[in-house]
Amino acid sequence: MKTMTSPLSTVIPLATLLLVGCEQSPSDGSAAERGAMPEMPQQAAQSQAEHMAEGTLNSIDRAGGTVNISHEPVASASWPAMTMSFKLSDPSAAQNLTPGQKVEFRFTIESGMSATVTQISPAD
Repeated sequence: MKTMTSPLSTVIPLATLLLVGCEQSPSDGSAAERGAMPEMPQQAAQSQAEHMAEGTLNSIDRAGGTVNISHEPVASASWPAMTMSFKLSDPSAAQNLTPGQKVEFRFTIESGMSATVTQISPAD
């Protein structure tokens, strides 16, 4: 035997759910309530750490305070070998360097692939 379902038996529970959802108090806007994800632990550790690398200095932008380096893989940052520009924390650190020179440098990661050289010197 087949039973018929009245439209009200479907509408009333749905309406109740909608009303209950509307009665919730507003959130205080905390990061967890806004759905923001905290920075992943590995990313946080990498960005706070100072990394060491070696490479070839391609260019120096003294006015802009940047250097472009083709560096070897950096295991501590999980970076492959690549060519990229770095900000200089102290632009005068590169004053005795010339393009084409092999360099050793220390850097920190600000976000993603943005990094700042904290020390740079000719490689031995």
